[in-house]
Amino acid sequence: MPLYVTDAEIQVLVSANDAARVIEDLFRDEAQGLTEQKPTTELRLPSGVFRVKVGGAYGSGSYGLKAYLGNAGYRVFVYDLEKGFEGLVEAYDLTELRTGAVSAVAAKYLARPNSEVLGIIGTGREARAQLRAISKVRKLRQAKAYSRSTENRETYAAQMTAELGFEVLAVSSAEECVRNSDIVLTITSANEPVLDGSWLASGTFVCGVGATGPYRRELDELTVGRASIVVVENMPTAVDECGELIHAVGRGKLRWNLVRELKDIVSGLIPARKSEEEITLFTSVGTGAEDVAMAAFALKAARAKGIGLELPLPPPTLRRR
Repeated sequence: MPLYVTDAEIQVLVSANDAARVIEDLFRDEAQGLTEQKPTTELRLPSGVFRVKVGGAYGSGSYGLKAYLGNAGYRVFVYDLEKGFEGLVEAYDLTELRTGAVSAVAAKYLARPNSEVLGIIGTGREARAQLRAISKVRKLRQAKAYSRSTENRETYAAQMTAELGFEVLAVSSAEECVRNSDIVLTITSANEPVLDGSWLASGTFVCGVGATGPYRRELDELTVGRASIVVVENMPTAVDECGELIHAVGRGKLRWNLVRELKDIVSGLIPARKSEEEITLFTSVGTGAEDVAMAAFALKAARAKGIGLELPLPPPTLRRR
């Protein structure tokens, strides 16, 4: 029977390390033509925006969709290539894990191996998953955290220091956060840039996570222009949804034919960097295949551990025309 898995159960079933493995495998599969991605579909409702991300993670034998309406719910419907409907996964926590895992995979390939200082702009809920995930792929000595709220950044710094065992320092400006950081990550709700490219040191890896729409930007055009390589998850999705790159292209600071996909970096087709001094950039908006791959893993883990609620749905009736 199809299985239903809750957010609370996801916390038991999927770790940050699990999520990173699933996402890295997905990009390897994509390099072999084993995924299918579609741009986000939206309905403009009176109460908000209803979004659907569709994707095929054929390397794991799955396909499906994530449907969500802000905080009203994130749900992934997973189908098995052979057996049909496999299950329904609540995906609020799963989305955080997936987003952190994508950043971690990008950092693994695009950040210098000796990176030890991370600057993060944004200290909300998802910023915690980001720091956890990246700390798994780089041995961080220090993280600097900035948000406009003094209370929020100080709370974040104290909590993450206690959890991760290295210094997380609350700083009083975005510039202080970015200066002399090896990795710079932005995860905010901003619509205008929070990162000035003139603050970046040579060799920095920049990871833009929060701007997930065509009219939103966290990175200014100088940041994009200084990057020796600009990497996205999926080109058609980025062309439709990645506001900072859409803006940079419109201003003549970037050409789409120079943007690379993460699958080509992970597979080794394209080198991530040619020198220690290059600035590298990854910007993420999320894809349906990522959500499906994560939910399929969660369902498999749930079945193995006897977790989840079986949905008493009858098998579909096959009708011949």
